Amino acid sequence: MLYAKNDKLYAYGNIKDFNLVKEYLNYISTYKSGTSIITYKSCLKSFYDFLISYLSDINENEYLIKKANRKILEDFIAFQKSKNLGNDIIYCKIIVVKDYLKYLAKNKIIDMKTFFDIFDDLKLPKRILKNQICRKSKETIEFLENIKNDKDKNKFNTKRNILTITLMSNTGIRRKEAAGINVNQINLEDNTITIYKTKGDKPRIVSFSDCVKSLLIDYLQERASILKKRYKKHDSLLIKSNGDKLAIESVSAIMKTLSKKYNFKITCHSLRRGFATDMAENKTDIYLISKMLGHSDINTTASRYIQVFSSAIKNAMKNHPLSKIETKNQKIESPNMDNMNKDEIILKINSLMEEVNKLVKILEKSA
Repeated sequence: MLYAKNDKLYAYGNIKDFNLVKEYLNYISTYKSGTSIITYKSCLKSFYDFLISYLSDINENEYLIKKANRKILEDFIAFQKSKNLGNDIIYCKIIVVKDYLKYLAKNKIIDMKTFFDIFDDLKLPKRILKNQICRKSKETIEFLENIKNDKDKNKFNTKRNILTITLMSNTGIRRKEAAGINVNQINLEDNTITIYKTKGDKPRIVSFSDCVKSLLIDYLQERASILKKRYKKHDSLLIKSNGDKLAIESVSAIMKTLSKKYNFKITCHSLRRGFATDMAENKTDIYLISKMLGHSDINTTASRYIQVFSSAIKNAMKNHPLSKIETKNQKIESPNMDNMNKDEIILKINSLMEEVNKLVKILEKSA
């Protein structure tokens, strides 16, 4: 966790603040993953470094964090921007500081009023939505057909890669979860796998289709043969051709190699997004999707996968009563106004308004 020897006390001003951070990290470690703890720890050190350089007087007998106020948070954001850090990174740091101060307010280290004064309508950097790849099952199947038709299709590594991609596409598991699967956790009778090495260290059970089962049975036989030949003994499902365990980073490396070889961009997370999309488009409840993805909060599913639900939302809108009203030929077309003068634009707008008024009357009669 957090140790004075490795995390120099001056980074927190004094022993009192150091102990506060230590207690906070110990608290959140009960429900957050080890990776998240490392991120939170780094963000808080960054904030304390800024806080110490910002303040002119430091009293070792007081909590340094008590001097935090809205102006300091605003200047902290500005300072991060001056370092050309991305909006996502700055946003993450502020959210961590907010959670830390909320913890301190609940434990009466700082006033709750101070907490609200700092964060009430605080302007945070806008997070940039990246154009993320989403590989649905149909695309994945087509991609796998190219691999199966390859001259190396009978090699062990090829079979392992096909199994890995199919499994991730069919279950939505993360690369860490795929690499951490133990053969003893696979139940071929009811087509389930118990995942223990999850992001939040919370075990869950995932189901897989019969097509995955068929690949698994074939792969497990060859896996056992290789381990015996190489005199290796372990329970990891995914292995190399020499019998060693397949590392988490290797799963991503395989995707990168295959993408380049077959000129088809595919990543571990694109398969996860594809799974979420397939389930949403087949009218699976979002709450159930969140559980299948291993999200503890349904808001995580909604916020991170909102784009993949767009087509499902569009189809759902067809069920709205207004979508079923017959408008016959009264279709409103948007004009091309690029080459129009002022008078022509006004005429077009008036024409459009007439069409709208006709449509409103139709809707009123149908109501």
